[in-house]
Amino acid sequence: MFRLPCAAVRRQLQVTATLGHSRTAAAAASSPHFLGFVKPYSVSSVGADDPSSLTTSLLTRSCGISDHAALSISMKVPLDALDKALSVLAVLKDYGFGEAHLVRLVDRHPPVLSMGVEKTLKPKLEFYRGISLVGTALPEILSGSPRLLTSSLEKRLLPNVELLKLILKTNENIVDALKHEPRLMTLDIRTKVLPKVDALRAYGVPDDVILVLLTRYGYALLIDTSRFNEAFDEIKKMGICPKKTTFAHALGVLALLPKKIWQEKVENLRELGWSQNHILEAFARFPYIVRASTENIRKTLKFVEEKLAWTPENTVKYPTVLLMSLEKRMMPRFAVLSILMHKGLIKPGFTGYHFLTSSKNFQMAFVTKYQDKAPEIVEAYQRSEIG
Repeated sequence: MFRLPCAAVRRQLQVTATLGHSRTAAAAASSPHFLGFVKPYSVSSVGADDPSSLTTSLLTRSCGISDHAALSISMKVPLDALDKALSVLAVLKDYGFGEAHLVRLVDRHPPVLSMGVEKTLKPKLEFYRGISLVGTALPEILSGSPRLLTSSLEKRLLPNVELLKLILKTNENIVDALKHEPRLMTLDIRTKVLPKVDALRAYGVPDDVILVLLTRYGYALLIDTSRFNEAFDEIKKMGICPKKTTFAHALGVLALLPKKIWQEKVENLRELGWSQNHILEAFARFPYIVRASTENIRKTLKFVEEKLAWTPENTVKYPTVLLMSLEKRMMPRFAVLSILMHKGLIKPGFTGYHFLTSSKNFQMAFVTKYQDKAPEIVEAYQRSEIG
Protein backbone atom coordinates (compact mmCIF):
# COMPACT_ATOMS: atom_id res chain seq x y z
CA MET A 1 0.00 0.00 0.00
CA PHE A 2 1.32 3.44 -0.88
CA ARG A 3 2.19 6.04 1.71
CA LEU A 4 2.24 9.62 0.41
CA PRO A 5 1.66 13.04 1.97
CA CYS A 6 -1.70 13.34 0.20
CA ALA A 7 -2.77 16.50 1.97
CA ALA A 8 0.40 18.26 0.89
CA VAL A 9 -0.02 17.07 -2.66
CA ARG A 10 -3.61 18.26 -2.68
CA ARG A 11 -2.55 21.73 -1.52
CA GLN A 12 0.04 21.78 -4.29
CA LEU A 13 -2.65 20.88 -6.82
CA GLN A 14 -4.94 23.60 -5.55
CA VAL A 15 -2.17 26.22 -5.77
CA THR A 16 -1.22 24.99 -9.22
CA ALA A 17 -4.82 25.19 -10.34
CA THR A 18 -5.06 28.80 -9.14
CA LEU A 19 -1.80 29.79 -10.80
CA GLY A 20 -2.70 27.97 -13.97
CA HIS A 21 -6.04 29.77 -14.12
CA SER A 22 -4.33 33.15 -13.64
CA ARG A 23 -1.77 32.45 -16.35
CA THR A 24 -4.47 31.37 -18.76
CA ALA A 25 -6.52 34.50 -18.09
CA ALA A 26 -3.48 36.76 -18.52
CA ALA A 27 -2.48 35.09 -21.76
CA ALA A 28 -6.03 35.34 -23.10
CA ALA A 29 -6.23 39.05 -22.30
CA SER A 30 -2.96 39.81 -24.09
CA SER A 31 -3.71 37.74 -27.15
CA PRO A 32 -5.24 39.63 -30.09
CA HIS A 33 -6.79 36.43 -31.41
CA PHE A 34 -8.60 35.40 -28.22
CA LEU A 35 -12.30 35.01 -29.06
CA GLY A 36 -13.50 33.31 -25.94
CA PHE A 37 -13.31 29.77 -27.31
CA VAL A 38 -11.94 26.99 -25.11
CA LYS A 39 -9.52 24.57 -26.70
CA PRO A 40 -11.05 21.06 -26.82
CA TYR A 41 -9.77 18.82 -24.03
CA SER A 42 -7.51 15.92 -24.83
CA VAL A 43 -4.82 13.99 -23.01
CA SER A 44 -2.11 15.53 -25.16
CA SER A 45 -3.41 19.05 -24.56
CA VAL A 46 -3.25 18.82 -20.77
CA GLY A 47 -0.22 20.70 -19.55
CA ALA A 48 1.80 20.25 -16.41
CA ASP A 49 -0.13 23.12 -14.81
CA ASP A 50 -3.48 21.33 -15.19
CA PRO A 51 -4.67 19.92 -11.84
CA SER A 52 -6.33 16.95 -13.54
CA SER A 53 -3.04 16.12 -15.21
CA LEU A 54 -1.27 16.19 -11.86
CA THR A 55 -4.03 14.07 -10.30
CA THR A 56 -3.61 11.56 -13.11
CA SER A 57 0.12 11.52 -12.57
CA LEU A 58 -0.34 10.98 -8.84
CA LEU A 59 -2.78 8.11 -9.43
CA THR A 60 -0.37 6.51 -11.87
CA ARG A 61 2.56 6.70 -9.45
CA SER A 62 0.59 5.78 -6.35
CA CYS A 63 -1.66 3.04 -7.69
CA GLY A 64 0.59 1.56 -10.33
CA ILE A 65 -2.03 1.88 -13.07
CA SER A 66 -1.71 3.10 -16.64
CA ASP A 67 -2.09 6.74 -17.64
CA HIS A 68 -5.31 5.90 -19.46
CA ALA A 69 -6.88 4.23 -16.41
CA ALA A 70 -5.62 6.98 -14.11
CA LEU A 71 -7.09 9.67 -16.36
CA SER A 72 -10.47 7.92 -16.38
CA ILE A 73 -10.52 7.72 -12.59
CA SER A 74 -9.18 11.25 -12.08
CA MET A 75 -12.27 12.66 -13.77
CA LYS A 76 -14.31 11.35 -10.84
CA VAL A 77 -11.97 12.59 -8.08
CA PRO A 78 -12.67 16.06 -6.62
CA LEU A 79 -9.52 17.72 -5.26
CA ASP A 80 -10.98 17.95 -1.78
CA ALA A 81 -11.57 14.17 -1.75
CA LEU A 82 -8.19 13.12 -3.09
CA ASP A 83 -6.91 11.76 0.24
CA LYS A 84 -9.88 9.46 0.69
CA ALA A 85 -9.92 8.36 -2.96
CA LEU A 86 -6.29 7.30 -2.80
CA SER A 87 -6.95 5.32 0.38
CA VAL A 88 -9.96 3.59 -1.19
CA LEU A 89 -8.03 2.68 -4.34
CA ALA A 90 -5.14 1.35 -2.25
CA VAL A 91 -7.44 -0.94 -0.27
CA LEU A 92 -9.17 -2.18 -3.41
CA LYS A 93 -5.79 -3.00 -4.93
CA ASP A 94 -4.87 -4.93 -1.79
CA TYR A 95 -7.99 -7.03 -2.35
CA GLY A 96 -7.06 -7.91 -5.91
CA PHE A 97 -8.68 -5.16 -7.98
CA GLY A 98 -6.76 -4.59 -11.21
CA GLU A 99 -6.94 -1.34 -13.13
CA ALA A 100 -9.78 -2.57 -15.34
CA HIS A 101 -11.81 -3.40 -12.22
CA LEU A 102 -11.02 -0.02 -10.65
CA VAL A 103 -12.04 1.89 -13.77
CA ARG A 104 -15.28 -0.07 -14.13
CA LEU A 105 -16.19 0.32 -10.47
CA VAL A 106 -15.48 4.07 -10.36
CA ASP A 107 -17.23 4.63 -13.67
CA ARG A 108 -20.38 2.84 -12.50
CA HIS A 109 -20.38 4.29 -9.00
CA PRO A 110 -18.05 7.28 -8.41
CA PRO A 111 -19.15 7.73 -4.75
CA VAL A 112 -17.19 4.57 -3.94
CA LEU A 113 -14.12 6.84 -3.85
CA SER A 114 -15.47 8.63 -0.80
CA MET A 115 -16.31 5.52 1.21
CA GLY A 116 -14.91 5.24 4.71
CA VAL A 117 -12.11 2.71 4.51
CA GLU A 118 -11.99 1.33 8.04
CA LYS A 119 -15.67 1.56 8.99
CA THR A 120 -17.34 0.71 5.66
CA LEU A 121 -15.16 -0.59 2.84
CA LYS A 122 -12.89 -3.05 4.61
CA PRO A 123 -15.67 -4.72 6.65
CA LYS A 124 -17.65 -5.39 3.45
CA LEU A 125 -14.63 -6.73 1.60
CA GLU A 126 -13.88 -9.00 4.55
CA PHE A 127 -17.52 -10.08 4.60
CA TYR A 128 -17.26 -11.26 1.00
CA ARG A 129 -13.99 -13.00 1.69
CA GLY A 130 -15.73 -14.69 4.59
CA ILE A 131 -18.29 -16.30 2.27
CA SER A 132 -15.50 -17.55 -0.01
CA LEU A 133 -15.81 -14.82 -2.62
CA VAL A 134 -12.07 -14.72 -3.27
CA GLY A 135 -9.54 -14.64 -6.08
CA THR A 136 -10.48 -12.99 -9.35
CA ALA A 137 -14.18 -13.51 -8.64
CA LEU A 138 -14.14 -10.86 -5.89
CA PRO A 139 -13.12 -7.84 -8.01
CA GLU A 140 -14.96 -9.14 -11.06
CA ILE A 141 -18.32 -9.39 -9.31
CA LEU A 142 -17.99 -6.29 -7.11
CA SER A 143 -16.82 -4.00 -9.91
CA GLY A 144 -19.71 -5.15 -12.08
CA SER A 145 -22.28 -4.69 -9.30
CA PRO A 146 -21.29 -1.72 -7.08
CA ARG A 147 -24.44 -2.12 -4.97
CA LEU A 148 -22.70 -5.06 -3.37
CA LEU A 149 -20.42 -2.45 -1.78
CA THR A 150 -23.02 0.19 -1.07
CA SER A 151 -25.68 -1.99 0.57
CA SER A 152 -25.80 -1.99 4.36
CA LEU A 153 -23.75 -4.75 5.93
CA GLU A 154 -25.92 -5.09 9.01
CA LYS A 155 -29.34 -4.45 7.48
CA ARG A 156 -28.98 -6.22 4.13
CA LEU A 157 -25.86 -8.28 3.45
CA LEU A 158 -25.64 -10.26 6.68
CA PRO A 159 -29.38 -11.07 6.87
CA ASN A 160 -29.47 -12.08 3.21
CA VAL A 161 -26.51 -14.42 3.43
CA GLU A 162 -28.07 -16.17 6.41
CA LEU A 163 -31.34 -16.66 4.53
CA LEU A 164 -29.54 -17.87 1.42
CA LYS A 165 -27.60 -20.40 3.48
CA LEU A 166 -30.87 -22.00 4.54
CA ILE A 167 -31.39 -23.01 0.92
CA LEU A 168 -27.93 -23.05 -0.65
CA LYS A 169 -26.19 -24.65 2.35
CA THR A 170 -22.58 -23.83 1.39
CA ASN A 171 -20.57 -20.68 0.71
CA GLU A 172 -19.56 -22.12 -2.64
CA ASN A 173 -23.19 -22.32 -3.72
CA ILE A 174 -23.80 -18.76 -2.53
CA VAL A 175 -20.87 -17.49 -4.60
CA ASP A 176 -22.12 -19.45 -7.61
CA ALA A 177 -25.53 -17.83 -7.21
CA LEU A 178 -23.98 -14.35 -6.96
CA LYS A 179 -21.99 -14.89 -10.14
CA HIS A 180 -25.26 -15.42 -12.02
CA GLU A 181 -27.40 -12.90 -10.09
CA PRO A 182 -25.64 -10.39 -7.74
CA ARG A 183 -28.98 -8.86 -6.75
CA LEU A 184 -29.61 -11.87 -4.53
CA MET A 185 -27.38 -10.13 -2.01
CA THR A 186 -28.76 -6.61 -2.34
CA LEU A 187 -32.53 -7.05 -2.59
CA ASP A 188 -34.84 -8.13 0.19
CA ILE A 189 -34.63 -11.94 0.12
CA ARG A 190 -37.31 -12.31 2.78
CA THR A 191 -40.02 -10.66 0.67
CA LYS A 192 -38.70 -11.26 -2.86
CA VAL A 193 -37.49 -14.86 -2.76
CA LEU A 194 -38.81 -16.81 0.22
CA PRO A 195 -42.53 -16.66 -0.76
CA LYS A 196 -41.66 -18.10 -4.19
CA VAL A 197 -39.54 -20.81 -2.59
CA ASP A 198 -42.48 -21.71 -0.33
CA ALA A 199 -44.75 -21.99 -3.39
CA LEU A 200 -42.26 -24.29 -5.11
CA ARG A 201 -41.97 -26.52 -2.05
CA ALA A 202 -45.75 -26.69 -1.74
CA TYR A 203 -45.90 -27.97 -5.33
CA GLY A 204 -43.42 -30.72 -4.51
CA VAL A 205 -40.18 -29.20 -5.79
CA PRO A 206 -37.36 -30.59 -3.61
CA ASP A 207 -34.60 -28.41 -2.20
CA ASP A 208 -31.94 -29.80 -4.54
CA VAL A 209 -33.98 -28.61 -7.55
CA ILE A 210 -34.63 -25.24 -5.89
CA LEU A 211 -30.87 -25.00 -5.34
CA VAL A 212 -30.30 -25.37 -9.10
CA LEU A 213 -32.91 -22.70 -9.77
CA LEU A 214 -31.35 -20.31 -7.26
CA THR A 215 -27.74 -20.80 -8.33
CA ARG A 216 -28.37 -20.73 -12.09
CA TYR A 217 -31.53 -18.65 -12.49
CA GLY A 218 -31.71 -16.39 -9.45
CA TYR A 219 -33.50 -13.72 -11.49
CA ALA A 220 -36.50 -16.07 -11.76
CA LEU A 221 -37.01 -15.68 -8.02
CA LEU A 222 -36.53 -11.91 -8.09
CA ILE A 223 -38.97 -11.03 -10.86
CA ASP A 224 -42.39 -9.61 -10.22
CA THR A 225 -44.63 -12.13 -8.46
CA SER A 226 -47.30 -12.00 -11.17
CA ARG A 227 -44.78 -12.85 -13.90
CA PHE A 228 -43.31 -15.64 -11.76
CA ASN A 229 -46.78 -17.11 -11.25
CA GLU A 230 -47.47 -17.00 -14.99
CA ALA A 231 -44.29 -18.90 -15.78
CA PHE A 232 -44.85 -21.29 -12.88
CA ASP A 233 -48.39 -22.06 -14.05
CA GLU A 234 -47.16 -22.65 -17.60
CA ILE A 235 -44.57 -25.14 -16.38
CA LYS A 236 -47.23 -26.95 -14.34
CA LYS A 237 -49.42 -27.31 -17.46
CA MET A 238 -46.51 -28.88 -19.33
CA GLY A 239 -46.42 -31.65 -16.78
CA ILE A 240 -42.67 -31.38 -16.21
CA CYS A 241 -41.73 -33.47 -13.18
CA PRO A 242 -40.97 -31.08 -10.30
CA LYS A 243 -38.43 -33.51 -8.86
CA LYS A 244 -36.10 -33.30 -11.88
CA THR A 245 -33.57 -30.54 -12.51
CA THR A 246 -35.22 -30.01 -15.89
CA PHE A 247 -37.98 -28.30 -13.93
CA ALA A 248 -35.50 -25.69 -12.67
CA HIS A 249 -34.07 -25.10 -16.15
CA ALA A 250 -37.54 -24.81 -17.70
CA LEU A 251 -38.82 -22.37 -15.09
CA GLY A 252 -35.62 -20.34 -15.20
CA VAL A 253 -35.73 -19.96 -18.98
CA LEU A 254 -39.47 -19.28 -19.20
CA ALA A 255 -39.46 -16.74 -16.35
CA LEU A 256 -37.15 -14.47 -18.33
CA LEU A 257 -39.17 -14.84 -21.55
CA PRO A 258 -42.07 -12.40 -21.98
CA LYS A 259 -45.36 -14.23 -22.29
CA LYS A 260 -46.00 -12.71 -25.71
CA ILE A 261 -42.67 -14.07 -27.03
CA TRP A 262 -43.45 -17.54 -25.68
CA GLN A 263 -46.80 -17.51 -27.46
CA GLU A 264 -45.10 -16.44 -30.68
CA LYS A 265 -42.59 -19.31 -30.38
CA VAL A 266 -45.42 -21.80 -29.87
CA GLU A 267 -47.43 -20.44 -32.80
CA ASN A 268 -44.39 -20.58 -35.08
CA LEU A 269 -43.82 -24.26 -34.33
CA ARG A 270 -47.49 -25.02 -34.85
CA GLU A 271 -47.33 -23.41 -38.29
CA LEU A 272 -44.39 -25.70 -39.05
CA GLY A 273 -46.46 -28.78 -38.32
CA TRP A 274 -45.69 -29.40 -34.65
CA SER A 275 -48.47 -30.38 -32.29
CA GLN A 276 -48.83 -28.95 -28.78
CA ASN A 277 -47.43 -32.19 -27.41
CA HIS A 278 -44.40 -31.95 -29.69
CA ILE A 279 -43.71 -28.42 -28.49
CA LEU A 280 -44.05 -29.22 -24.80
CA GLU A 281 -41.95 -32.39 -25.08
CA ALA A 282 -39.16 -30.56 -26.91
CA PHE A 283 -39.18 -27.71 -24.39
CA ALA A 284 -39.15 -30.15 -21.47
CA ARG A 285 -36.14 -31.94 -22.96
CA PHE A 286 -34.24 -28.76 -23.81
CA PRO A 287 -35.77 -25.49 -22.53
CA TYR A 288 -33.14 -23.38 -24.28
CA ILE A 289 -34.82 -23.94 -27.65
CA VAL A 290 -36.84 -20.81 -26.92
CA ARG A 291 -33.64 -18.82 -27.48
CA ALA A 292 -33.49 -19.86 -31.12
CA SER A 293 -34.79 -17.23 -33.51
CA THR A 294 -37.90 -17.90 -35.58
CA GLU A 295 -35.87 -17.70 -38.78
CA ASN A 296 -33.26 -20.20 -37.57
CA ILE A 297 -35.91 -22.63 -36.40
CA ARG A 298 -37.61 -22.49 -39.79
CA LYS A 299 -34.33 -23.05 -41.64
CA THR A 300 -33.26 -25.91 -39.39
CA LEU A 301 -36.60 -27.70 -39.53
CA LYS A 302 -36.65 -27.41 -43.32
CA PHE A 303 -33.14 -28.88 -43.44
CA VAL A 304 -33.82 -31.83 -41.15
CA GLU A 305 -37.08 -32.63 -42.92
CA GLU A 306 -35.71 -32.39 -46.47
CA LYS A 307 -32.15 -33.66 -46.01
CA LEU A 308 -32.37 -35.97 -43.01
CA ALA A 309 -35.96 -37.14 -43.59
CA TRP A 310 -36.80 -36.43 -39.97
CA THR A 311 -40.39 -36.14 -38.81
CA PRO A 312 -41.37 -33.86 -35.89
CA GLU A 313 -41.17 -36.96 -33.66
CA ASN A 314 -37.50 -37.40 -34.62
CA THR A 315 -36.62 -33.78 -34.03
CA VAL A 316 -38.40 -33.67 -30.68
CA LYS A 317 -36.01 -36.39 -29.46
CA TYR A 318 -33.04 -34.13 -30.28
CA PRO A 319 -34.30 -30.54 -29.82
CA THR A 320 -30.71 -29.33 -29.28
CA VAL A 321 -30.27 -29.29 -33.06
CA LEU A 322 -32.56 -26.26 -33.24
CA LEU A 323 -29.77 -24.17 -31.71
CA MET A 324 -26.96 -25.60 -33.80
CA SER A 325 -25.39 -23.73 -36.69
CA LEU A 326 -26.54 -25.01 -40.05
CA GLU A 327 -23.45 -23.75 -41.87
CA LYS A 328 -20.80 -24.71 -39.32
CA ARG A 329 -22.17 -27.98 -37.95
CA MET A 330 -25.26 -29.51 -39.52
CA MET A 331 -24.46 -29.11 -43.23
CA PRO A 332 -20.80 -30.18 -43.15
CA ARG A 333 -21.57 -33.27 -41.11
CA PHE A 334 -24.42 -34.06 -43.45
CA ALA A 335 -22.01 -33.78 -46.39
CA VAL A 336 -19.49 -36.15 -44.80
CA LEU A 337 -22.12 -38.68 -43.75
CA SER A 338 -23.83 -38.58 -47.15
CA ILE A 339 -20.56 -39.47 -48.90
CA LEU A 340 -19.91 -42.34 -46.50
CA MET A 341 -23.46 -43.68 -46.89
CA HIS A 342 -23.27 -43.41 -50.67
CA LYS A 343 -20.04 -45.46 -50.66
CA GLY A 344 -21.59 -48.01 -48.35
CA LEU A 345 -19.05 -47.34 -45.60
CA ILE A 346 -21.68 -46.64 -42.94
CA LYS A 347 -25.33 -47.59 -42.52
CA PRO A 348 -27.90 -45.26 -44.10
CA GLY A 349 -29.95 -42.97 -41.91
CA PHE A 350 -29.16 -39.95 -39.76
CA THR A 351 -29.40 -40.04 -35.99
CA GLY A 352 -29.11 -37.45 -33.28
CA TYR A 353 -25.68 -38.81 -32.35
CA HIS A 354 -24.31 -37.70 -35.71
CA PHE A 355 -24.96 -34.06 -34.84
CA LEU A 356 -24.81 -33.98 -31.05
CA THR A 357 -21.41 -35.61 -30.60
CA SER A 358 -18.42 -33.31 -30.20
CA SER A 359 -16.34 -32.15 -33.15
CA LYS A 360 -13.40 -34.23 -31.90
CA ASN A 361 -15.47 -37.40 -31.65
CA PHE A 362 -17.13 -36.82 -35.00
CA GLN A 363 -13.80 -36.29 -36.70
CA MET A 364 -12.33 -39.46 -35.20
CA ALA A 365 -15.39 -41.60 -35.94
CA PHE A 366 -16.23 -40.42 -39.45
CA VAL A 367 -13.33 -38.45 -40.95
CA THR A 368 -10.06 -39.89 -39.68
CA LYS A 369 -11.42 -43.43 -39.78
CA TYR A 370 -12.57 -43.27 -43.41
CA GLN A 371 -10.31 -40.64 -45.02
CA ASP A 372 -8.23 -43.27 -46.85
CA LYS A 373 -11.32 -44.85 -48.42
CA ALA A 374 -13.07 -41.53 -49.09
CA PRO A 375 -10.46 -38.70 -49.27
CA GLU A 376 -13.07 -36.16 -50.36
CA ILE A 377 -14.64 -36.14 -46.88
CA VAL A 378 -11.58 -34.34 -45.52
CA GLU A 379 -12.16 -31.31 -47.71
CA ALA A 380 -15.90 -31.36 -47.00
CA TYR A 381 -15.23 -31.32 -43.28
CA GLN A 382 -12.40 -28.78 -43.27
CA ARG A 383 -14.42 -26.22 -45.19
CA SER A 384 -16.54 -25.66 -42.11
CA GLU A 385 -15.89 -27.19 -38.70
CA ILE A 386 -12.12 -26.93 -38.94
CA GLY A 387 -11.72 -24.19 -41.54
